[in-house]
Amino acid sequence: MDKLFGPNNPVTIFLGRFFDLILLNVIFIVTCLPIITIGAAITALYHETIAIVKKESTYPARSYFASFKQNFRQATILWSALLVLILFFSADLYVIYNVIDPAYRFLQYPVWLILIGIVSVLLYAFPLLATHEETVPQLVRNSFLLSLSNFPFTVSCFVLIALIVDLSMHNGSILVGFFSLFLFFGCAAIALLFSVFFVRIFRKAEKH
Repeated sequence: MDKLFGPNNPVTIFLGRFFDLILLNVIFIVTCLPIITIGAAITALYHETIAIVKKESTYPARSYFASFKQNFRQATILWSALLVLILFFSADLYVIYNVIDPAYRFLQYPVWLILIGIVSVLLYAFPLLATHEETVPQLVRNSFLLSLSNFPFTVSCFVLIALIVDLSMHNGSILVGFFSLFLFFGCAAIALLFSVFFVRIFRKAEKH
């Protein structure tokens, strides 16, 4: 019985990590609610999930809030700038599709390229901020370069996100299911999945 519930038992370790993910997911959702704090929340979440991948022992809640506080300024500046750019170019697409003459529909292509570049930066910037001390311009530059040098992973992330959105938009039951999962532990689970790759990507980049 002691072996079954011992601290080094695989079942105990799995259950401990699972409950850590549930706790992190709840804290993450709560700290995202003000909207402007989403950047700091994503950074803090990646700080914890990367620590889990590296098998570094942490107290999830305490360490999460420590990272949230430490990186709040940079993460908020970065998130605010990226959000404004995403909204601006999304509005451009709306105008192209719904306002101007269809003959000018070709204008969508450079806008889509810019949007993809912005989202690529967003994908890498917050885990990079969670693990490295860099200025905002350095984060933007390095995130963009990492998104290009790890193109297969970048595309896979886009495909996964697009698939979830597409399935949710076309099926109400799937939408409810995804919403329930993300509310329960899904956000932390996806961050943990991505963190497995980010740890390898950052280690590889640091060697060069």
